[in-house]
Amino acid sequence: MLNLLRSEWYKLQRNRSFWLLLAVLFVSATAYVLLNYFDDPDDGGALTAISGLDMLTAAMAGNTYIIKIGFSVLAGFFISSEYATGTIKRAVASGYGRAKYITVKVIVFIFGSILIALVFPVVNLALGTALFGLGDLQGVSETAFMLRSFTLTITLGAAFGAVTGAIATLLTDGGKTLGVAFVFYFFADGIYMLAGRHLPFVRTLYEHSIFNLINNYAEPQMSAAHFAESIYVPVLVSIAFVAVSIAIFRRKEIK
Repeated sequence: MLNLLRSEWYKLQRNRSFWLLLAVLFVSATAYVLLNYFDDPDDGGALTAISGLDMLTAAMAGNTYIIKIGFSVLAGFFISSEYATGTIKRAVASGYGRAKYITVKVIVFIFGSILIALVFPVVNLALGTALFGLGDLQGVSETAFMLRSFTLTITLGAAFGAVTGAIATLLTDGGKTLGVAFVFYFFADGIYMLAGRHLPFVRTLYEHSIFNLINNYAEPQMSAAHFAESIYVPVLVSIAFVAVSIAIFRRKEIK
């Protein structure tokens, strides 16, 4: 198991898409902070951040798109593409059990996804604090807000990573994974809300789903109950979709 884990981690470290995503997010976050710093609100500027915490809040809101798009790209190149190259076939033929192999692969993919989810908010907070100062939030502990923000980024990032990993395990083509994941993530909210108008249980399901939780995870004022829900729901979703990936992979014909 440990050797398999090292092998998948080695492959992730040498995955060009993974490093390209990290580099693009780092540069984008740096440029976003500098735009805020040099933008003058008194001169018609549209950017209004005045502290590191403002930058973190803005970055968390925009990070929902990074999670949905970035994870889909990584899944297409780290999981689905290995069917086409024969890497997965050779790994399974080497003697590893299918359940053990796909469990390790999805766990490494989730870990890589979490790193991608953290880059934009971490750079915004660090560079924003260096240029503007940390700032404060009315009625909210700054330390608690930062810890909560990164905790929820990790839990929700893990959940979206597990769902994306299951999609990539089902679809053996990188292009299909990218297309299906994009469509699924960007229409899921609308489908939930449309169905919820006619089916109350669907509306209730959506309100407690990761799709709704991530839309509100950057709110400075968050109740303890909402915070707890944003922890245990993504954890349960992550476990469930790792199990889904195992079930799919056990039945999949690998050519």
